[in-house]
Amino acid sequence: MHPTQETPGSEQRQPLVVLRGSTRKHHHTVADSLRIHPDFQTLIPPLSASEFATLEASIQEKGCRDPLVVWAEEKILIDGHNRYAICTAHGIPYQTVEMSFDSPNTVKVWMLLNQLGRRNLTSESVSYLRGTWYELTKQSRGGDRKSSGHFDHLKTETKLGAQFKASPKTIRRDAQFAKAVDTLSSIGGEDMKWKILNRSAGMTKKQVIALAIDARSRPAKVAKTLQGRDQKVKPEGEPTIAHHLTLKIGSLVEVYAPDREDVNGRLGRIQSVGEKTATVWMRHIPTVTMQSYTFKHSALTAVPLENQPGLQEICDRTDRLHKLGNLDPFEIEILNLLERTTALTPTELQYLKQIENRHKLD
Repeated sequence: MHPTQETPGSEQRQPLVVLRGSTRKHHHTVADSLRIHPDFQTLIPPLSASEFATLEASIQEKGCRDPLVVWAEEKILIDGHNRYAICTAHGIPYQTVEMSFDSPNTVKVWMLLNQLGRRNLTSESVSYLRGTWYELTKQSRGGDRKSSGHFDHLKTETKLGAQFKASPKTIRRDAQFAKAVDTLSSIGGEDMKWKILNRSAGMTKKQVIALAIDARSRPAKVAKTLQGRDQKVKPEGEPTIAHHLTLKIGSLVEVYAPDREDVNGRLGRIQSVGEKTATVWMRHIPTVTMQSYTFKHSALTAVPLENQPGLQEICDRTDRLHKLGNLDPFEIEILNLLERTTALTPTELQYLKQIENRHKLD
């Protein structure tokens, strides 16, 4: 029997308090069906093909050991969509646990918290889930109010920031990113959302936000851009390159470090790559000097150089000089220093121009 799709109760603005129901389990056979709502089913990043295959093999061998979670008041499935699909496809019995919630938004917040604590997510997925949580919380607290609404938002940022060990500013950026992802998925389709979040679309958070802003006035152009991105995505069956193998010395990366406001969201150049961490050159803004920072591989996202035309031009100019083969040691040292940056200061540009003039390069 196929699952039926239902519409949950009307969304009234209520405090986001999770009211847990009883923990009694219900046993189901394959003849039973659970109600599915797309708003809940599409809220959580889907499993990859390999993850789904692993889960399917495990359930076929050992059965469905973890109960599915159902919203008690509406009898709608809110956790375990993949397990439910596998069980119904193969005729495997499963159990459910009912939980009580006071509104659809409350259900969504519980789902977000459940996922953030369960799976190994990309930094983009974490930002999206936190940002979505923030927006849901704002709505439930009465986001249309004026002065009191403003203070409620500040409290929400602080509370979520403390819960995730991130600053309120990071939570606000997460919300901006989440809204941008939703904007682009409304243009490019639901699949585009997941390709952004699993990094297969090849876009940084800044690029996603910039495209979403551009979509307000030029949606057709953004749709064409997204279509081009979609064509570059590898087919599902093609093996994915391990994340650490995308990190190469000298390559450009975006840093995700919500506990470090001085580097979070900024670009850097990789100095070295270790087994679990990488060292990145970044400019120390107060002193304008280049300093090295160490991050876990998961905190770094490789950024194609062609996405930064200004930096691409500088790299091309330094490459031309290196290929001459007759630079003196001082010039080589200067070029090595310049290749640590993501943008040159006026003084650094002047040094580069002087070396080019000395070797008669236009």
